[in-house]
Amino acid sequence: MLLFVILLTLTLQPALSKKGQTALSKKGQTALSQQRCVNDYLNPDQYEAFLKKHLNDKIPNGVEISDWQTFIDNKKTWNRKTQSFFPKSEYDKVLGVCSTGGKIYPNTVKLNLCISNDPLEFITVHVDTANKKVTEVKQMNQHVILACEKIENICRPVHFKANINNAKPDNNQPDCSG
Repeated sequence: MLLFVILLTLTLQPALSKKGQTALSKKGQTALSQQRCVNDYLNPDQYEAFLKKHLNDKIPNGVEISDWQTFIDNKKTWNRKTQSFFPKSEYDKVLGVCSTGGKIYPNTVKLNLCISNDPLEFITVHVDTANKKVTEVKQMNQHVILACEKIENICRPVHFKANINNAKPDNNQPDCSG
């Protein structure tokens, strides 16, 4: 019986620890938030999905709505109201956000976010999902916020988060190198 209790405790320990993370003090949150890309991510397909969504070789040059209309139609991504794309020239910088090219982005919800040290260029496309129409295309140049996870022993981006408050990196935060 004692052996069963010990095994049950060891099995439940990681789940209990994760539950407790949401109620951490600000000091504990900071210590935990500095843990980027420590464990292997459970869904490595998210990195490939990120690349397909945001670093596509075939993105149009410029902000001509008709070009983006055709592009979005070919991709069949009318279900996403806001879509952001990086030009190929930004590829290394985007990947670098998850290492020395980014700082930990402190917040209370996600513990895996990093913000780029420098502004990056990208295009944001707004879509009328009901009518399958591109309504606006904007050339952007701002710090980007990415969720980063350890995949194949490398810290990689898995999600693009809108920087709606035009946040800047905090140079007192550590790099996102893990």
